[in-house]
Amino acid sequence: MLRTNQNFAAIRCFSCVIAGFFVVTAEMSTSFAQEDAWLTPSAIQELIEKNFVDPPESKRIISDGRVWIQRDEQAVVVDGYVCQRNAPLEMFACPIQTKEHEAIVAVFAKSQHVHAGLLAVGAVPGKPVAFEPKFVPASGTTVRVYALWHNDEGKTQGSIAQNWVRQAGKNRAMEWDWVFAGSKFIKDPESGREAYLGDGGDLICVANFTTSTLDVAVKSNADNAGLVFDAFTDRIPKRQTPVRLVLTLTDEAPFGRDSSDPDAKDSQELPKHLKDPVPEHVLKFLPTRKDK
Repeated sequence: MLRTNQNFAAIRCFSCVIAGFFVVTAEMSTSFAQEDAWLTPSAIQELIEKNFVDPPESKRIISDGRVWIQRDEQAVVVDGYVCQRNAPLEMFACPIQTKEHEAIVAVFAKSQHVHAGLLAVGAVPGKPVAFEPKFVPASGTTVRVYALWHNDEGKTQGSIAQNWVRQAGKNRAMEWDWVFAGSKFIKDPESGREAYLGDGGDLICVANFTTSTLDVAVKSNADNAGLVFDAFTDRIPKRQTPVRLVLTLTDEAPFGRDSSDPDAKDSQELPKHLKDPVPEHVLKFLPTRKDK
């Protein structure tokens, strides 16, 4: 009987997933119809190179990727674009041509290069999430992620990344910080070559993965319905908008509420970084568009 009940539960779960897929697909189709046709990644990169100057006082760390470090600010800067505005999410950002179907931003850098940048500015990797024998959340230096872009007038706009991520079924932004979990390297026993698992797409995650470079420090998966996320569409610039992500370090412990606590709902309890405008020292990483 137990096996039969499990089968029925699995069928119901699968049916919900399929129904949700068709709803999201319909919404995405409507959204896409209202926006520009798809550009190739190379065309978007050309657009970024045309409109984004290099971040001031920063050092580019790799020739074939758009990623910089600024040690004084303990910041890593990486360029990308809005790849989704209306989708269930497993990550906030991924490298291009990996998991754009379930991320908001795709970046022109490998996860391992962002990892190297974080190390260079002083971040300490902890450990990715563990599920067995018991759940242990990801750990590591707390990292704040900001998204910068230009409006139609070429002026710099900014948002903390959490404001682009919505708790599914609720009209509220994500209220959990990211930590530098560090993903992991594996070695091919035949070739001896090492591969960084985060390069497969798991750069800045909102669902827990043992391969995450940055992860939320709470249990975030299908077993915790209160921590399932989708894109906060109304807050995100149009699809294919060039975006500059600024990752800054903090000594503060990662913020996160117990979503099961009814008394932890008041937005006034949020820390300043989740409520206040983007700091000026972050906005400076994307100067006003040079043709304005």
